[in-house]
Amino acid sequence: MQPDPDHELPASAGATRGEPDPLLAMYSMPGHLIRRAKQKTTLAFTPITRRFNLTPIQYVVLKAISIRPGVDQAELGDIVGLDTSTTGQVAARLEQRSLIVRRPDGRRQRVEASSEGLALLEQLGPMLEEIQDEIVSPLTAKEKQQLLRLLSKMLGVANLYYRPKPRGRRRATRDPDMAR
Repeated sequence: MQPDPDHELPASAGATRGEPDPLLAMYSMPGHLIRRAKQKTTLAFTPITRRFNLTPIQYVVLKAISIRPGVDQAELGDIVGLDTSTTGQVAARLEQRSLIVRRPDGRRQRVEASSEGLALLEQLGPMLEEIQDEIVSPLTAKEKQQLLRLLSKMLGVANLYYRPKPRGRRRATRDPDMAR
């Protein structure tokens, strides 16, 4: 990967003989930048969702359920990118708070947002949309679209910015941070 020619690299105490700071290599690693972006996003969302006794992932699951009423838990996990076990744990917490209703349907659990869950989403929606805008505020509109397209492509997620080529069914990965 080549550095951006439009931006000069800073020199620091770690730099030697006109060489850029060795930390710049770390700051250029995709995994590091994605982790930092997740940190920034979590720090922005958590104070708002915490006021409503909700975690950011519980919000995402509740939002997905409201968009797809009657979805089964396995499909819900695919939609939000969680494994079946984590999806079940998050759904159980939402059900305990009466934000969703789970109904057995043969071997599946179907879920729907309750009236309390829908009311909570209505309250949270505008605040979280504002936070979404703040997260990408350093970017121009074109840069924001490019970022969203590239992240979507990386994750294989179809949305307004990216349409992946059809492939086999993608399995969700277990993220221990998401079970909360």
